[in-house]
Amino acid sequence: MRRSAPPPGFPHRATLPEVWVEEVRKAVLSWSADNERHFPWRQTRDPFQLMLAEILLRRTQATRVTQPYSELVSRFPDPQSLANADPTEVRAMFRSLGLVKKADQLMAAARVIAQEHHGRVPHDLAGLLKLPGLGTYSARALLCMGFDEPLPMIDESSGRLLRRLLGLPAHRNAYGDRELLAIAKELLPVGSARRFNLGLLDLAALICRPAAPRCPSCPLRKLCSFARCAGGARSGS
Repeated sequence: MRRSAPPPGFPHRATLPEVWVEEVRKAVLSWSADNERHFPWRQTRDPFQLMLAEILLRRTQATRVTQPYSELVSRFPDPQSLANADPTEVRAMFRSLGLVKKADQLMAAARVIAQEHHGRVPHDLAGLLKLPGLGTYSARALLCMGFDEPLPMIDESSGRLLRRLLGLPAHRNAYGDRELLAIAKELLPVGSARRFNLGLLDLAALICRPAAPRCPSCPLRKLCSFARCAGGARSGS
């Protein structure tokens, strides 16, 4: 079956072609079902535990925080317990990783939640952005992962994938790119935002890598502008 061509020059289009969008959704969800990465924070829907994960993951590789995250949620399962924790004990959990600043952010966020939100993580973007250690991406991710809000999650890796997919300039900052956010929102399948967002993240990490992307193994290769370009499978742009 012939696949739909990726829409050229998205900035000049009002919407993405429906058939192409549906094929992207199916390809990502199908691939994700067999290739999803497994991290402890993906096994919970608890907003507090997910908030801890998002603070730890901000500008830090997932493999570095997997063990301290598991220790943290085991020792401090709710905002009040972390808010009342001995700072020396919490900092010690992260000192060997050089992440003491994150320990302070975690405790500060827990105190705000315990004191100003009756022990419940805020369920709105404005409230989340007031918590120490959370940025716009992590707040949106928390709303999607913890509260099932149908919001796109665009970081540098998934942003790179989307830029390649549509042939957009590679130098743009994914976190502040409104165009990428609009694309990601349009691609979200109804009822499967969480699965699709995680699928994009995993696909970007495992296949659509910064250098030497594995285009021949990519489920989006026949839908992707980058993969169709001459030398696209060999270039790291």
